[in-house]
Amino acid sequence: MATVLDGVRVLEVADWGFVPSAGAALGDWGAEVIKVEHPRVGDPIRGLITGGLIPGASGRNFIVEQIGRHKRSVGIDLANDTGRDLLCRLVARADVFLTNFLPDARERLRITFDDLRQINPRLVYAKGHGQGARGPDARRGGYDGVSFWARGGVADRLSAPGQYVAQRPAFGDFIGGMCLAGGVAAALFRRERSGEGIEIDVSLLGTAMWVMSPDITAALMYGNMLPTAGEMPVIPNPLVGNYRCGDGKSLVLMMLQSERFWPHFAETVGRRDLLERFPTPEARQAHRQEMREELERHFATRPRAEWAEILRASECIWGPLQNPMELADDPQVQANGYLLESPAPEGPVRVCANPVQFGGTPPIVRRPAQDAGAQTEEVLLELGCTWDDIGRWKEAGIIS
Repeated sequence: MATVLDGVRVLEVADWGFVPSAGAALGDWGAEVIKVEHPRVGDPIRGLITGGLIPGASGRNFIVEQIGRHKRSVGIDLANDTGRDLLCRLVARADVFLTNFLPDARERLRITFDDLRQINPRLVYAKGHGQGARGPDARRGGYDGVSFWARGGVADRLSAPGQYVAQRPAFGDFIGGMCLAGGVAAALFRRERSGEGIEIDVSLLGTAMWVMSPDITAALMYGNMLPTAGEMPVIPNPLVGNYRCGDGKSLVLMMLQSERFWPHFAETVGRRDLLERFPTPEARQAHRQEMREELERHFATRPRAEWAEILRASECIWGPLQNPMELADDPQVQANGYLLESPAPEGPVRVCANPVQFGGTPPIVRRPAQDAGAQTEEVLLELGCTWDDIGRWKEAGIIS
């Protein structure tokens, strides 16, 4: 893949999943990413227990493998004056600073935008928030399960009354991270024209509202909300929906232009008789439930693999309803490099690729996720620190 950010240096002072996922995306695009972690405890996400969550899981942290790639990790105590001086030396040569530290912590550590642009006026300073940079909750923390999923309205529209649906791991984090990475790319382009850095703000709440904008806009325009997932009426168009096949697996049809696709679809699946029984839009509208039941019985006569072969040879818009394990065998996933092999020391692991590709090729994992502080010495030597300095700082607990 074309490394469009080759030569860009990113300094990540961030924990958990949201902002670090932006660092992984920028690394996929070719940026050099240095992650600064606490010298004794590291990023708290490293402590998430994977054993027991997934049957047969090892002690390796699946989220760290996904968002830790490409990065060099250094352990520095930013609360120490020497540690802050080391950070400032890294800032002086950085292009991008990523953080999700809360305002109080940034002010206490003197790593606000105003602090760091005194060191490097060209610095792009990208912040991730729970609820936004302004307002009564701007200084409060937030995880994606709260700020994105619950507060942002996603859970409400996907849950039946009284039956709260929990989100998937890091669901809002990774969407927000891609938004932040896109903002960084735009800010770097602006800097090439203006010569100056700029501050970027992305929140999990704002990201949720962007994702939910059709629901929100409809509610505010019409004074009524679109139905929740559990309230959806029978869709008038039988060419939209989920159909269970003979082997228990399902496929999803999504042919929104019924008039365009109906004759072709009926011929493709061997149900020309339906064209004769329901020849007009009015007839199909009046008998929509009957038509859907006919198709349910018809799709149940063959396994999904057979239907896939039939539908793939047509112009019908459809897709298999797959689980995460099945995705690895999807020919489109394989052909487009949507899974990458990360050459971890404990053995290779497959991680999901950044969805943005340049030059017609997928990215590669240039460096697997590293242990906390694994490159501290390497990076400090590049800054011109001596081995005596490093030894003294290690003994004092300033670095790891």
